Parts: sequence; C-alpha cells; structure tokens
Amino acid sequence: MAQKTVFISSTYKDLHEYRKEIWKLLPKFDVDVRGMEEFGARTASPRETCLAEVEQSDVYVGIIAFRLGSPDPESGRSFTELEYERAVELKKDILIYIAREDASFPANVIDTGTKATAQLRAFKKKLREKHTVDEFSSPEDLIEALNRDFGKQFATM
Repeated sequence: MAQKTVFISSTYKDLHEYRKEIWKLLPKFDVDVRGMEEFGARTASPRETCLAEVEQSDVYVGIIAFRLGSPDPESGRSFTELEYERAVELKKDILIYIAREDASFPANVIDTGTKATAQLRAFKKKLREKHTVDEFSSPEDLIEALNRDFGKQFATM
C-alpha cells in the first residue's frame, strides 16, 4: 500500500491543542501529514497555499468546532470551508469530526456574531448531510476517533 498524504483542516485559535495531539498521533501511521503547522513563509496567498496543500493530499480530515475561522477576502468564506470544497471537487477521501454541542470550549474561541454563527451552522449542516461524521467533546475523544478510523484506512509504522 502506497503512503497516503493527509491534510488536517481546522480553525486554529480554538483547536490548536487538539491539533497538537493529532500531530503526536499521526507518526503511528504510514501517512505524510500536511497542515498549517508546516506551511511556512511562501510567495503564494493564504488561499493559494491551503488549496494547493489540499490538492496534493489524498485524504481531507476536517475538524470543526465553534469557530468559522478566518475569512478569505476574495470569497468571504472561511479557509476551512474553501479547503473542504476543494477536497469535494477533487473527490478526495473525506473524514469529518464535529465538536458536540455540549463540548466545553472557552467563550473567547466561540463565534458569537450573527453572520459567522449562521454561516458555521450552515457549514455543519452541509457536512452532516453529505458525510457520516463523528463527534468529539475533548482532545482525547478526537484522538480516539482518529486512531480508530486511521487504523482502518492506513498501515501502522
């Protein structure tokens, strides 16, 4: 089995601790991981960078909590949404993990603006309609789900 490339997509401010745990888990599997932690400085715009990374990946892993994320100035949609849409367009394998509504997150990382909240709710609805999603309420929950799902899909090291 050839090594697969996995792109980790999420907002950062609310999920950076979760992302740290994911990066600790992934060396267990025979995968090449791509994500914002390794983007570095580039000539390309943020939009071009994240979409290029999705294009070069085999699997898109979307982790969604209570923030829409940074908006792309061109489209007004979040980078997370744009990454997801590109993965769908290119028919990538897609794994979606959404925070349970009762998950505990600090208030300062939860979107409260009407527009962002409505856009996030619509994005989550679309994800739930198009994919079988898994839910999490803690970093441990998420890691357990990823470990289980990756164990079915990828060889271990």
